[in-house]
Amino acid sequence: MGQLLFVTAVGRLRWEHFAADLLIVGLAWAGPSARSFLLRGGLALWFTGMLMDNQWLWLSLRGRVHTGDLWDLEHALFPAPGGTTWPAYFATRTHPVLDLLCGFSYAAYIYEVILGALLFFFRKHPRFGQVCWAFLAVNFLGVITYMLYPAAPPWYVMQYGHGPADLLAAPSPAGTARFDALLGISYFAKFYARSPNVFGAMPSLHVAYPVMMTWQLWGLGRAWRVGATAFAMLVAFSALYLQHHYILDVVAGMATALVACAFVEFAFSRRESPAVAPVPLMPGGDSRA
Repeated sequence: MGQLLFVTAVGRLRWEHFAADLLIVGLAWAGPSARSFLLRGGLALWFTGMLMDNQWLWLSLRGRVHTGDLWDLEHALFPAPGGTTWPAYFATRTHPVLDLLCGFSYAAYIYEVILGALLFFFRKHPRFGQVCWAFLAVNFLGVITYMLYPAAPPWYVMQYGHGPADLLAAPSPAGTARFDALLGISYFAKFYARSPNVFGAMPSLHVAYPVMMTWQLWGLGRAWRVGATAFAMLVAFSALYLQHHYILDVVAGMATALVACAFVEFAFSRRESPAVAPVPLMPGGDSRA
């Protein structure tokens, strides 16, 4: 309720806020199974949504935005043919098949998390909670990095140049606009229009999410491992092809996912490990049975 009042007061209320809060209330009163979903992982998903939606609250605290220096570092480490970066290289070598394939993966990345979480929940798999809390951890680490190292995406540098960041620059769908045009829709145009942070290229959370899901799905068998890994690789390529990220952003996204998953797995293992019963002392301090 407090969240709804807040976003209403600041003029940022959208239907998604109503839907999310209504879902939380409904799950709380829908019975034991629904409450289990909420307590084990649903709240973590809700917190994630609120965290990402309210990034604008602390953007004024971030440091200097990196524009041309990141481009130059990328070019020095991963030069593309023609003396440019790979995102700029792909911008002049597009193909409708790649536009559709990469656009689909860029739209589906978050649905993989949702469907994976539901899969574990309905299978009564213990990884359900880990998926949800790892998702929160990934996004939390991502937002912290956005603040410590705000970075312009490749499309921004290609459009505005290497100079100081224009903090009033509008979000852009970049290469995903071709996907919209091919299908006659405005999915990505609307998606990026709602983005509260233009300078959040480092790390790539688009890449972090499927890498996180590869970790979580790994134990389900070879088919799941191959499928999850292939999808993560496709999203990583799409991030470059669609001019939204550099290779450095992709690597940072992978690292963010691995750190978050390792931390959450460690936390769950500590919580679920049986407590060691103390050995009673015999008179005189002797602990022998």
